[in-house]
Amino acid sequence: MPTDPQVVALRSEEPSSGLVDRVQYRSRSVVDAELRRLARKVPTLDRADLDVIDAALEELADSLVIARLRSANPDTETLLTELFGFNPLRVRLVSSP
Repeated sequence: MPTDPQVVALRSEEPSSGLVDRVQYRSRSVVDAELRRLARKVPTLDRADLDVIDAALEELADSLVIARLRSANPDTETLLTELFGFNPLRVRLVSSP
C-alpha cells in the first residue's frame, strides 16, 4: 500500500470527517504501510516486535501531531487544513458528534 500522503488522503475525504480524524486516519495508514514494509524487509521480526514498533509509532504520531491538532486554535483551521493537504471547504477542525 502506498504511503504517499496524496493517495492516503483521498480515502479519508469524507465531508463528515474533521481535520483531526483525517490526519489520524492518514497517520494510521502510513504506520500500517510502513509496518508491512518493515515486516517484509526484516522477516525475523515477530508479531510482538511489530506490536511494540506499532505502539511506539502510534504514540509518536499522537504526541507530535494529533494531540496538538486537538488543542489548536479554531482560527487556524483553514491554514492547518491546507497544510495537511485537504480541501479546506470540506473539513472542520473537529468532527461533529
